[in-house]
Amino acid sequence: MLTGSDGAPLPGVALSLDPDDQQIYSNPDGSFAFATVDTGTYILRAYLLGHKPLTQIIEVTAAASFVDLVLEEDALLLEEITVLGESVVTTLENRGYAMKAVGLDEERNTSVRVTDLLDRTSGVRIRQSGGLGSRISYNINGLSGNAIRIFIDGIPIDAYGPSFSLSSIPSNLIERIEVYKGVVPVELAGDALGGAINVILRKEIDRNTLQASYSFGSFNTHQLASSGTYRHTKSGLTVRGSGFYNSSDNNYEVWGNQVYTTDPTTGDITYVRTPRFHDTYRSGGVDVSAGITGQDWADELMVGAIYSSLDRDIQHGATMESVYGSRKAYQQTQLASLSFKDRSFFSDNWSLEAFASVSNLDRRIVDTAAYIYDWDGQRKARYNAQGDMLGYYEYISGAEAGTPTLQLSNERVHVARAVSGYRFGDHHKLTLNLLYSGFTRDSEDPLSHVDIRDLEDTRYSDRLVTGLGYDLTALEERLKVSAFYKLFNQSVRIVEYRLSAGDEAVELNDVNRGVWANGYGFALSYELFPKVLLLTSAERSLRLPVPRELFGNLAESLEPNYGLQPERSKNLNLGLTLGTYRFGKHEARFQLNTFIRDTEDKIKRNVRLDDTDETTEYINDDSYISKGFDIDAFYSYDRKLDLSGSVSVFNSLFNTEFDETGLRYDWYRDRERNAPFFTANGNAKYRHQHLFQRDSRTTLSTNVAFVHWFYRDWESLGGSGKDIIPTQVVLDLSLAYAFPGDHVTLAVDGRNLLNDQVFDNYALQKPGRAFYAKINYRIF
Repeated sequence: MLTGSDGAPLPGVALSLDPDDQQIYSNPDGSFAFATVDTGTYILRAYLLGHKPLTQIIEVTAAASFVDLVLEEDALLLEEITVLGESVVTTLENRGYAMKAVGLDEERNTSVRVTDLLDRTSGVRIRQSGGLGSRISYNINGLSGNAIRIFIDGIPIDAYGPSFSLSSIPSNLIERIEVYKGVVPVELAGDALGGAINVILRKEIDRNTLQASYSFGSFNTHQLASSGTYRHTKSGLTVRGSGFYNSSDNNYEVWGNQVYTTDPTTGDITYVRTPRFHDTYRSGGVDVSAGITGQDWADELMVGAIYSSLDRDIQHGATMESVYGSRKAYQQTQLASLSFKDRSFFSDNWSLEAFASVSNLDRRIVDTAAYIYDWDGQRKARYNAQGDMLGYYEYISGAEAGTPTLQLSNERVHVARAVSGYRFGDHHKLTLNLLYSGFTRDSEDPLSHVDIRDLEDTRYSDRLVTGLGYDLTALEERLKVSAFYKLFNQSVRIVEYRLSAGDEAVELNDVNRGVWANGYGFALSYELFPKVLLLTSAERSLRLPVPRELFGNLAESLEPNYGLQPERSKNLNLGLTLGTYRFGKHEARFQLNTFIRDTEDKIKRNVRLDDTDETTEYINDDSYISKGFDIDAFYSYDRKLDLSGSVSVFNSLFNTEFDETGLRYDWYRDRERNAPFFTANGNAKYRHQHLFQRDSRTTLSTNVAFVHWFYRDWESLGGSGKDIIPTQVVLDLSLAYAFPGDHVTLAVDGRNLLNDQVFDNYALQKPGRAFYAKINYRIF
């Protein structure tokens, strides 16, 4: 713990540990923790502007070592302190990959969600089909959907179940988020094609902690989270736990050409502005792990368990044309896991991480009411010529989204991951990564046809991705090179019985196929001049279709497509980083990344705009080529005022000229339909200390997000009245106040203050103006 002469905690203190060559900064509450180090004697140095430098010799034993430091103020006020070495974020961004590390040091105290922070990252577009709990799609440089893989501490998020997602994980449980654009390092080993998002959770092992937060706001939205860590110093026994609960009515206003009511007698349409009325969402989860940390034989050996659940109303189908008033979905997930980490496995040069989990997901869909609803929330009534009510209109299919169903699906997911690294001297490293994922789904529906109700209906999918990487540092660490090779394998098996045409007989549909493929690439960074860095990366890779794309998902109105082929792409990035430059109290940094993505058999959700189908499916959509660039600029004055901005252009063009019959596509070289191609963000943040109370901290920040209008369908189709998704400007404002000692933080947030109509997928409207408040309480 770091404190000043008055006993107040000191945040932002630069610390170095020699000869281990580690450099870190202290946390807002004055705490700090170095990565696991070997036992022995070290020199600990601490620097903070306006304080006298401190040097102290410490002894690290087999157990964790705790050190309290007091920095005295320096009357001369040091003008500049230079700390050699790189932070974790800088080290990651300088490897050669087109990546951005998003820290949550201050944002975790606000009501801003993780998806909001990602949406402000250059080159990243978060596309959500509604409010809290709705389906999210990630777009990075023109590639989207499941081409973007999501990881939690390097583990695929699929293992955690749908209710444990980036939109549900509270920001105060997260250390940082790593965003990889295009080329993904071999350590993640997944079959990401367009990029990856790796969420690093907070793990405090230097002290015991317990904290909680509560946020509430518009649309009756409530979010609770808590986390704690206990570690017995002598034995290394460690227990970690966290939990969350989210709920929202999502009853925000919607309007537009898909939101209307119909007169029951004349059939006339009236466009309305009305709240969503059937879109409540509830989710919660508990994550508990226990084991040993910080020992000679292992850095970590933990056994964990997760339970999560959600239930939500389903407001509409694939578009907002079809509005529902009764359809619901329920899910529950149980997971057990085992993890092992050791940075000196058998020798100081050999590291090993291993993880295994088994999860069970139960999903139920309830759709048994046939009533037809309007956007006013009322059932459509039938009247005779005299105006007498005769009853209600009903779907002839018997339910809102098709035939009546009480389908119960059981999904089992097995995940195993092993990452081993071996260093040869100071400049060479080999990495081997294995990632296995097995998926099995069984379904039953008591309302299905009697002839097939009890017959086998099982789906299997297995994936194995093997990665081998080599890292080289040379020329006094000015040159960093990473090369990798990946081998992909997938097997798919479907055994189902279904009714033949005319419902006259039961027929067997048995699919059994496999995929073997490989990919390779490299990443390179070269420090041309001090603080002038050139970066490039390239790969030839593919991504395998995921179970929900192959097998469908009734809760999301998805039909199966068993014939989906892998999506393939050749990716190239070229970037430039300038800075960080420091001139007195001024800091500045500039980053540029350009890219090309040449993609074949792109897997896309096939929403048909010319009909009223309730369901859709994923298809292979020929080829696309995407070219563009990202620009990031950052300026800080006295670490009190931060200004940052980003611009992203990702122009994705349809690149198949002729179909299989030889006919030319009318939309050849058109921009990809329903996909934004120009976005920008501007952010300003101001920090003030000692407002109202000494040692308090106040942070005021604002963000403006801009999305250029884009066509809903191909731009070559139709006349002058083409359907577009309009230009969107979203203004957010956040104010946070940390009381002295950082035990209590209060925050208020205003989102979409201009109440702009915000769309994403096929004009599915997102929430308008909203306000939230949040309290964080760190008990110890």
